[in-house]
Order: sequence, then structure tokens, then C-alpha cells
Amino acid sequence: MSILKDKAASNASDSPQTGKVLSLPGYGQVKEVQFAGNLPVDESGKGYIYFWFFESQSNPESDPVVLWLNGGPGSSSFLGLFFENGPYKINEDCTLADNLYSWNKNASYLMIDQPAGCGLSVLKDINEAARTEQQATDQLYYGLQQFFNRWPRYRNLDFFIFGESFAGVYIPMLATAILEGNKAGQPVVNLKGIGVGDGWVNPKVQESTYADYAYSHGLVGPAQKQKVDQLYAECAKAIDDSGTETSRECDQICNRIEEYITKVSGGANMYDVRLIGDYDFSIIGRYLDQPEVRQALFVDPSVTQWKETSKRIAFLLEKGEQNSVADLYPPLFEAIPVLIYNGIYDMDCNFMGTDFWIQNLQWSFRDEFLNAPREPWFVNGALAGHIRSAKNLTQVLFAGAGHLVPMDQPENALTLLNLFLPGKGARVRK
Repeated sequence: MSILKDKAASNASDSPQTGKVLSLPGYGQVKEVQFAGNLPVDESGKGYIYFWFFESQSNPESDPVVLWLNGGPGSSSFLGLFFENGPYKINEDCTLADNLYSWNKNASYLMIDQPAGCGLSVLKDINEAARTEQQATDQLYYGLQQFFNRWPRYRNLDFFIFGESFAGVYIPMLATAILEGNKAGQPVVNLKGIGVGDGWVNPKVQESTYADYAYSHGLVGPAQKQKVDQLYAECAKAIDDSGTETSRECDQICNRIEEYITKVSGGANMYDVRLIGDYDFSIIGRYLDQPEVRQALFVDPSVTQWKETSKRIAFLLEKGEQNSVADLYPPLFEAIPVLIYNGIYDMDCNFMGTDFWIQNLQWSFRDEFLNAPREPWFVNGALAGHIRSAKNLTQVLFAGAGHLVPMDQPENALTLLNLFLPGKGARVRK
């Protein structure tokens, strides 16, 4: 079946709208070309993923396109758009302000709420919801092709995929689908690189670091560390007993590790151990739930109140949360530039775990990469972090950042992006 076909989307009178964004409540007339709305996830017309596209503020005819994905699973990519790297920040009075470090300074920026049912996306039939990460990938790839079909002038531009957290699963799966689709004769997506921030990739390996990370940051004492070790042993056994596909129960067993650390530490935020308590993203909903905003952004009337994470989608995909996708990365290391980065204060997807899952992989420049020293990286004379690289793989540790690197270090995150994109520096330099 050709990915080009979209009979349901073109014929159905009740298909969600898509169009050009001209003005935004709380902001006024937009400065760059923008499109927003809904992309079908298959030919059924029962599911659509929501997108918002911003042309580059520099040279949109030649600048690359960067896709941004948040994780979850089930989380909305509006988290990244408004709190991390999109063109706007939301003020307390629900007006919008320009983000000085928006990622569309030198690239066109595309955010997508996926899979169908997340954020502002549309799911008309729960039976059509993605129940595996592969089904979510199929939805995303199909929808991305529909975007380029609708606006073909962007198809030949260099294309990059960036995201964080559970996007450590989504990104290599989508990148693999694109490369395989290109070879199989599907309309070409000009994929030139990927960037994975604080990625969830190999849970069993990454969770093995929680005891040492928590202890070294003073979140647990020696006796409590032993309890964390015990909880991890139970988690590892559950993963091993699951075989090739983990279960929802397995994920719940493994979640006990962070639940315990949070409790005994007095409420430390596992995504930024400098903080107590959870992040508060509720202002996004206060803005997006305004009728005039929804009209301006072509949000389908069937979409209910915006939620940071769809509990329904998270529940459906939870059974796969402890599966590893690490085996997808070596072929990508061989084929395209790959950027892996972590904020040093993130425990959930910490840099120690990232080091471990990378070192377990076999690829052509493995030894060169593992022997490469971390070297300091400076931005405007200040230490921004540390870098090591070999061939196509670059790894960066961000100083002063937790799980949400572009939120905590917006200038340095934008600098890193521009260094990574071809024509903007092409390679991260120490």
C-alpha cells in the first residue's frame, strides 16, 4: 500500500482542518510562515496527529527542518514548544512572548503530538489507538509523509529528528522507518541526523545506575542505597522473566525504584534532583483551551481539555516501557550523524546510564568513541558542558541542566543545535 494514498482524509467531510496560522490570541500577527492542524495516521480517517510548523526565521528556502518530539509515552510535544525550544513562551497572563532561543532561528521547526490521542491530536475510535511503539511509529511516519505531500517545498530540505525522554524510543524507530522507506521506494525524506536528549533507550541498563546516582547526589544514605539495589534486582528479574516483550506489571515493578528514592529524599524531582516536587505545565492548558486559540490553531472540536500526558495512551503503551531499543542505534551510527545529550542533574535518564548503554553497542568506531576523553565545551567563555565524539556519534553532557535541557540551558541548547546542523557548524566543536 502506497504511503501516498490518503483517500479517507481527502474524501471525509468531517476530517479535521489544517491551515495557515495568521494571528495568535495574546500575541497578534505571527512573524514567520506557520501551518497547524491535523495529519492522518492511516487511510481510515479515524486518527490524526496534531502538528504546528514554523518556518525558519533565517533562510526557510534552504534551512533544514527539525522535528521535535516529547516522550511519555503519551506526552504532548507542546511541553517542548512552550517550555523548551519553540518560538513562544507563555506569560502568566496567558499572553505569548518571543523565545529568544527558539530552535527556528536557523531551521524550520515542526512539533507533532503523537501517537493519535495525545495532546491536541484526534482519536475518533479507541480501537484505532496505537498499542505498541511500532504502531505509534507507523502513525508518525505516515503522518510525516502527509505533511510533506501537503507542502512539498519542504521535502527536499535536510531533515533532522530531535526529542527527549521516551523519544529515545520514538526517534530511532522513526529514523529506521525513514531510511528503510527511502530504500523501498517511498517518497524520500531527506534525513540527515538525529538528536536524542536524556533518552529512554535501554531501561534495564539505565535503571542499574539509579542507586549510585542517588547516593552520589545525597538523595539516599548507605542503608537506603541497599534498598534501592534490592528494588533494582526485582526490576531486572521482571525484565528478564518477560522475555522479548515486557509487560505493564514489569514496568510497575521497576517504577518502585524511583518512587522509593522520591519518598526517602523528601520529594526530589527525578528529572532534576536539584528540585523538590513536580514540574508545573498547567499554563499550557490554560492557553490552549481558550476557544479563540483553538480556532486560530485549527484544533478539532472533538478534542477535549489539553493534558500534559494522555493517561489512556500511556496505559496502552506502558507494557513496552521496559523494552530496549538499543539495537536500533548502531545502524544509525553508521548511516547518519547522531547526537546524544544529557543534563547532568537528570536522574531518570541519567548520563551514567547513557554511557552504559552506548558502551554495550557494537559499531565500526566503538573503540575510538569509548577511548575519546570528555573535553570541556564553552559557550561565550562559560563552561556549557563536556563532549566526546567519534565519526558520526557525538555525546554531550550539559552543565546546569536536568531532563529538560533546552528549558534549563536555552542558549547552550540552541548553540548545540546550530553546531550540529549542516551549514551551521556541521559538527560540534570542543
